[in-house]
This record gives sequence, structure tokens and C-alpha cells, in this order.
Amino acid sequence: MTIGSSSRSRVAYIAEASYGVTPAEPVFQEMRVTSGGLRSTKATAVSNEIRADRNVSNIALVGLDVTGGYPIELSYASFDDFLAAALCGSWDTNVLKNGVLAPSFTIEETVELGATDSFSRFLGCMVNTLSLAMEARGLVTGNIGIMGHSETLGTAILESATYTPPNDNPILTASAHAASLAVAGLNPVPIIRALNVEVNNGLRVRPAIGTLYTQEFGQGRCVVTGTVTAYFTSNALYQKVMDHAHGAISLTLGADTGEKYTLSIPRARFLDGARPIGGNDDDVMAEIPWQAEFDAGEACSIKITRAVA
Repeated sequence: MTIGSSSRSRVAYIAEASYGVTPAEPVFQEMRVTSGGLRSTKATAVSNEIRADRNVSNIALVGLDVTGGYPIELSYASFDDFLAAALCGSWDTNVLKNGVLAPSFTIEETVELGATDSFSRFLGCMVNTLSLAMEARGLVTGNIGIMGHSETLGTAILESATYTPPNDNPILTASAHAASLAVAGLNPVPIIRALNVEVNNGLRVRPAIGTLYTQEFGQGRCVVTGTVTAYFTSNALYQKVMDHAHGAISLTLGADTGEKYTLSIPRARFLDGARPIGGNDDDVMAEIPWQAEFDAGEACSIKITRAVA
């Protein structure tokens, strides 16, 4: 008996043309992930039937959902499909803005078990959340949060299925591969220790009588939030908090010319930030949360441009 090893697992996906339906003869794209995974979550109802022997008479299965996510290390051209899905948009001449599309995927997780492998196929998967985190002297990391319709199990690949290996583009770091940082038009630009961004689509299940599974997910608003953590060198950034001001945030990430992303928040509202004084031997830091507002000029709240020089 072979025991499954995480280091010999594979995660792959394919876009669905119809929600919850895996295309015939699928060409799966393998994903670059670091851990995580999806799972079926069961909703149950315990009977309140009274029994003279005090036992529980029944525990009924009343719902099945798919939830989970994949931690990632950002590399160029590895996650473009999921960036688009997270923004509910599409790439238009290498520009992606948040929109109102509802793309879905079949995601397949394979665990190597020797002669017979284990396949979990998650249908109707949509991106609920996407986070990206950059911290000094660290990798650019993230997490893709998924909600899905249903899971099926198998012991062999789907008929005529093929698999495209992932690229081997370098993993990006906040030290060597971040440039052109701009925060609210401030000059000089604040010295940033950490920056994170999260997109939340507010997906909701739509249960119905006659099925354990949700209908196609409902979408909430596109809520884009984040935090800037900067060394405190002047009042300029903290003044944005005091004024409840807004301003653009942008930076470029990439290792090679023509293979970079520019991430832009055209109108970030600076929220309840703080400039706490720490203890001895600490630097004074400004921790500034923000939330994106709709920008009429760009017609979006968040914009990603790829193939940047």
C-alpha cells in the first residue's frame, strides 16, 4: 500500500465554458502552488425526534459545498487566468480591470499512489478572494481563495485528458523585483516595509430545494483593500489618514523586461491608520489601511497591466 506524499501531488485546472461542466478532452494547465487545496464541506441536520432510549435517531446530510484555496509564490504568466477570474474581468491588450464576468474552472488535484492514483475533481470553481503580499527581504506571496460547486473522485485521468506543464519563470521577490512604487503622489516616496492587497468578490451560495449543491454563485461587490506599512520619516503619509484623503498606489513587479506587471489602485482611500511608538530598539512605523474606490478616469477600482517593459 502506497501512502500519498504531498510533494508528489499535482494541481491542474481548465476553464469551463458552461458552469460546473468540464470540457470534453480537457487540456489541463498545471498550477504552481505551495500547499493548500480544496475540500468538500458537509452541512448536516440532527433530528430532534424524541426517543424513550435517549438516542439520536438520525443525522441527515443537507448540503455539500467546495471551499479552500492555494497559497502561491508570484511568478510572471503563471496565474494570469486566476488574476482575471479574481477581478471578474478579461485581459484586453494586456490590461485587466475589475468587471462583472463570472468565469469558472474545473480544478483537479492528483495524489500519486503508485499503480492507482487518486483524483479529486472540483467543478464550478470560482475565485472568491485573491491576496498578494510583499514584505522587505521576502518573496511576493499570495493566496487564491476558491468556492466550488461539487467534488467527484476518480482513479484515472479523464478520457483524452492532457496536461500542460507550468512555466519555470523565476519567483518574484520584494527586494529585487519591485520598482516604480508610488503612493498618493508623495515625493519623496515613503520607504515601504510591507504592502498587501486583497480582492474580495463576496461570493455567496444559492441553495435550492431538491439538491445538495448550490446554484451558480451570487456575486457581491468587488471590495479591494490593503495595508501600507512604511517607516515613519515625516508627517506626509500619516497626514493622508488625518485628512481622510485618497490617492493612487502603484508598483511594478517583474524580473525581465517585457515580463512585468504593474499593479495600480487608481483611487485608494486612506482609512484608520496609526503611527504607534514602539519599545526600545524599535523603528517608528506608519501602518495605513486603505480601501479602493471606483475611479471614473480608469473606470475601475483595480488595474493590472502585464508585459510591462
